[in-house]
Amino acid sequence: MASVDNHSSLYAVVILPTALPQNYTWSVPFSLQDRIRPGHRVEVNLGKSKKYWGIVRSLSTEVPTGFRVKEILRLLDDAPFVTIEMLRLWEWLAAYYLCSEGEILAAAIPAPFRTVQTDALTAVQPKFERFVLLHDKYKSSPLLNELLDNWKGAPRQLALLMAYLEYHQSTGEVAVSILLKRTGATAALLKALLEKGILVICKKQVDRLYYTPSIHAIDFELNVSQQRAFEQIKSSWQQQLVCLLHGVTASGKTHVYIQLISEALLRGEQVLYMLPEIALTAQIVRRLQHCFGGQVGVYHSKFSQQERAELWQKVASGQLKVLLGARSAVFLPFQQLGLIICDEEHDPSFKQQEPSPRYHGRDAAIYLASLVKANVLLGSATPSLETYHQALTGKFGHVTLLERFAPVTLPPLRVIDTRAVPVKKRVGGFLTPALVQAMERVLEAGRQIILFQNRRGYVPYQLCQQCGWIPTCKHCDVSLTMHKQKGQLLCHYCGSSYPIATRCASCGHDAFLQRNFGTELIEEELQKLFPSARIARMDVDAIRGKQAHEHLVRKFEQGQIDILVGTQMVVKGLDVDRVDLVGILDADGLLHFTDFRVHERAFQLMEQVSGRAGRKKQTGEVIVQTSQPTHPVLQFVIAHDYRTFFKEEIAKREEFFYPPFSRLILISFRHASASLSNKAAQVFAQSLVPQYGSNLTGPAPAVVSRVRNQYRTELLLKLPRTTSVLQECKQAIRDQIADLHRQRTFSSVQVVVDVDII
Repeated sequence: MASVDNHSSLYAVVILPTALPQNYTWSVPFSLQDRIRPGHRVEVNLGKSKKYWGIVRSLSTEVPTGFRVKEILRLLDDAPFVTIEMLRLWEWLAAYYLCSEGEILAAAIPAPFRTVQTDALTAVQPKFERFVLLHDKYKSSPLLNELLDNWKGAPRQLALLMAYLEYHQSTGEVAVSILLKRTGATAALLKALLEKGILVICKKQVDRLYYTPSIHAIDFELNVSQQRAFEQIKSSWQQQLVCLLHGVTASGKTHVYIQLISEALLRGEQVLYMLPEIALTAQIVRRLQHCFGGQVGVYHSKFSQQERAELWQKVASGQLKVLLGARSAVFLPFQQLGLIICDEEHDPSFKQQEPSPRYHGRDAAIYLASLVKANVLLGSATPSLETYHQALTGKFGHVTLLERFAPVTLPPLRVIDTRAVPVKKRVGGFLTPALVQAMERVLEAGRQIILFQNRRGYVPYQLCQQCGWIPTCKHCDVSLTMHKQKGQLLCHYCGSSYPIATRCASCGHDAFLQRNFGTELIEEELQKLFPSARIARMDVDAIRGKQAHEHLVRKFEQGQIDILVGTQMVVKGLDVDRVDLVGILDADGLLHFTDFRVHERAFQLMEQVSGRAGRKKQTGEVIVQTSQPTHPVLQFVIAHDYRTFFKEEIAKREEFFYPPFSRLILISFRHASASLSNKAAQVFAQSLVPQYGSNLTGPAPAVVSRVRNQYRTELLLKLPRTTSVLQECKQAIRDQIADLHRQRTFSSVQVVVDVDII
């Protein structure tokens, strides 16, 4: 680093928001030494003239050696921007997940704060909205009455004016956008009333996020089982930081959560309520807002950066007390965090995949809780094997809630052997007669149906009838999925789109077979089969926009949808009383993956989906279509027997040394050249063999060997859970990555490390 003289007696290690191999040190000008603290945002110069913002990690009077340091240019805020506890969380995440603190910083801080603004308070640009007001002269009732009584012509203008007066009386303020949307009126109609001097427009500063008044109103009582669980959880926290609440679907875990949140708020604490995918949890958001009103905030990826920054400030000021969020919510600037609830803790969506940092939100939350002395509650009907093992071995507290909230038993599960039903006898090639008959009964009774298929699109792939050629992505080694409504073939790895194949690129034949089926095809066939039924689809292609999922869920709740077809989205956050039938259309697709967690994932998905049926008063029914009716996992699902499933699966994990008995680290080598990717992996593996050879598998091509024109070769380390061994191995990995990149041949090879792979 270029420099000035080391005349300062105080030095700052600064984290920059980039993937640097280490943090660097700057000197603190004498004018700032009385003000600067760890957590402050600062502006610094890196290199010859490049200016960066960063966060002060630590301060020291020890003079750096080996280089001459530059001075910090300025402080960007009067007070520290992040807490000491947050800095310690970043440090742990970087060390544990083998990434840089700069990558953590870039992921944690909303974009408006990632600048050299003079003050964080000015980073969020104010939002203004236009409001409609009655002209002052008509605020007198006699004049207004005279206007209305003597109105001539322009009936649509009069209707708009009357609608405005009605809305104003009930809400007090009427935004232009809301008035036009609710009345269906045009901007031209409103303009006419403005030109006549009857209405006027004013601009007002508004929040980007809508908040209701703060309340604290619990309008339910826990039943006996819930009250027992509630007391046991609080007792557990006397001994352990973390408690697992293992509650079957529809047991009322959310009621227990709300009571715990209520007590935390009465103590003046903040609460983090983590969910795997916040966009899929509209019902839980409404429940919490019903009880706590404007104290509840929501933080997720569909918000704009300005909205995220506005919410960040409200959390830091303590205005928001209960925060619902996905994994990134763990980085919010809580000041008095007292309780963390991690709902559906087993869900793989809590693990970040791409890009770095590849952290697990649940585990990050547990570490944060240890720093701030908060309590943690993990909730699930199908806990991850690792979490359940921790509970049984006493590291976590363990509370069960094994009775459904309503006096209803878990739904019976009927398995249909698809081998006994020829394809031509199945509607659309995938709906068996037994499932169709059950659907007819439910529809006739005026009840609702959920159909689950874990494949989106129209058909997963096309196949040339003559030679067997399958359209594949030019950039990835995967087949393309047909999306009929879009009229495209899509790659679900890189997002590339192609025209639907009409002629084989190999033999020129023009006849294609369609293999397997996705949610789009299911929706189309159902519309033919039940033309009078109201059918909707819930997958990432059908759900676009911030409010789209909530609108769909509300329609389903209100009985405006008879049949809901979906992917994993239908598993999460749906609690609808009128669902009497759940169909799992292709259980085989859940049971065959090259992954040691395949049985765990299949059990969790099928159990969670089946839990959508018969949630109130009526038991409901679950129908599973499969060609393997005697598969062991299916037998556990039929019995709703998580405990026995766990015993069987944990024994296999121990036998083959998989988590929770080991830690897995996957090292991926990526390059446009397949041979260079493979050679880099071989060189890397050779360096680890002397010490970790017995723990090392590979190198081998990834399951999908090419993504976005990069070939992937992988090494897998399976390590004992000994802290010293893990730390030594992680340091060896860091050293070897540095050594590899110092070699000119491999300097362009990207090395990606994923700790605790999901």
